[in-house]
Amino acid sequence: MAKKEKVSQMISRELLKQIEIGKFPPGSKLPTEMELAAQFGVSRVPIREALSMLRAAGVISSRQGGGSYVEESTNSSLLQRIRIESDDVDSIKYLFEMRKILEPEAAYLAALRRTPEQLEQMKRILKTMENESLEKGDISTEADIEFHRSIILATHNPVLIQTLENLSSLYEKTLKITLRPNVELKQKRKAVYQEHYNILQAIEAEEPDLAKIQCLIHLKNAEKKLSLLLRDYTI
Repeated sequence: MAKKEKVSQMISRELLKQIEIGKFPPGSKLPTEMELAAQFGVSRVPIREALSMLRAAGVISSRQGGGSYVEESTNSSLLQRIRIESDDVDSIKYLFEMRKILEPEAAYLAALRRTPEQLEQMKRILKTMENESLEKGDISTEADIEFHRSIILATHNPVLIQTLENLSSLYEKTLKITLRPNVELKQKRKAVYQEHYNILQAIEAEEPDLAKIQCLIHLKNAEKKLSLLLRDYTI
């Protein structure tokens, strides 16, 4: 069963669509959080999350005096979603190649740029992973995805952030495949948790080179699983 999209993601996607079609042209002010909450029939929490995504992607900005405004210099190419419709083995391999190129550098940047709040969020996610993977014996897919996403967000690089959002569906499928063998083996789950912990430690210590190396080690280990599994996996 496909993972249900978060409310905040749906809202950010709809707002992005409204910006693209000109309902909110460059330089215009978006409705207030309260107005958007009423429009979408939700609380202000997912509205804030949605606006945060758009702000991180460079689509909107906050200005003195309050409110969110559509960026004047928003590049239409940034708003175009990268569409990888095929879920074949090659697409997954290509995505993994991209992960190896981008994620170690993202870990490097996160160690330099992360805020105290972002570090605490990484720790909370890792604690969830520890509880689910080591104590309950689950594969903790969602926590794994959120951990990597939190690193990308900590780069404060709008292109990296938007790239991850655009590829989230295929990204999640790749992680599910590589994590599948860990269900029955606690030692493997423990090893994966430790790899994530090592990345976090380097980011917390503000050691960018170490964070990059630890991320690369994690991805190379995941790649070994991927190579073995894709031979027998039918999408």
